[in-house]
Amino acid sequence: MKKLITVICIILISINLAAIFDDYEPSPRARALGGAYYSISDDANAIFYNPAGLNSTENNIIAGYSKIFNNDFQVLNTIALAIKLPHNFGSIGIGLESMDVDFQDVNLLSEKVYAIGHAINILHDIHSSLDFGYRFNMYHLSMDGNGEQPSFGFDLGALVTLHQRTKIGFTVTNLNNPAVGVDNEHDLPQKFAMGISYQPYTDVTTAIEVKKTINGKTELHAGAEVKIYEMFTLRSGIRNEPTSYSMGAQFTAYNIIVDYGFNTHAIDLTHHFSLGYKF
Repeated sequence: MKKLITVICIILISINLAAIFDDYEPSPRARALGGAYYSISDDANAIFYNPAGLNSTENNIIAGYSKIFNNDFQVLNTIALAIKLPHNFGSIGIGLESMDVDFQDVNLLSEKVYAIGHAINILHDIHSSLDFGYRFNMYHLSMDGNGEQPSFGFDLGALVTLHQRTKIGFTVTNLNNPAVGVDNEHDLPQKFAMGISYQPYTDVTTAIEVKKTINGKTELHAGAEVKIYEMFTLRSGIRNEPTSYSMGAQFTAYNIIVDYGFNTHAIDLTHHFSLGYKF
């Protein structure tokens, strides 16, 4: 039975998981925008994208849930918290991302990322501002029958705002080139992401971004969101590698935020929900 579970684990990983600690899109808002979120990053989920964006958000907490490719055995859970610090000391963010693969009540694979970040404004005038952020990640990998393997990563981010309507975001992930494993060491993905978002009209935001994995593929992401009413926002997006289309919506009332996003894939749709609160 143990050998069977191990074989199933390997098959599931090879079919459904492109890489260990891959980008599982921890925000339904970002998913709905085709992943074009590094230049927006204005809620607690900025901790997973561009830590510099933490300085653009209010105090809020967001919990998310998704089944990757609509698989019952492959579940993504996230929670993120952002808090403003007093005396212009910026903002801090805390996040947990957990992706689990289960089969017949056995946890075959568990990937957890514990993140803590800080953002601060280093330039502000009448026309522009510059926020800088950094994030420390503790990666925790466990596989049934193969023990637990931790690792640590360091990320940097910057967010430039020009004339209130244009934002340029830049993020470097795993700057220190961390790896997991002892006998078979596996490098964790190093990525660069850069993009621009623009508000042509009030309550309309567009974004286009490029993300490059070191020694890997280059991804293009584009998305747009429109606030229909004060309480209701619609979103859509597109990306390549692989080609995927996405849509989503947000409903806000009494500081409670409900987000939904989905994207297409050759395997199946991924539906993503989150519940947030501003305080």
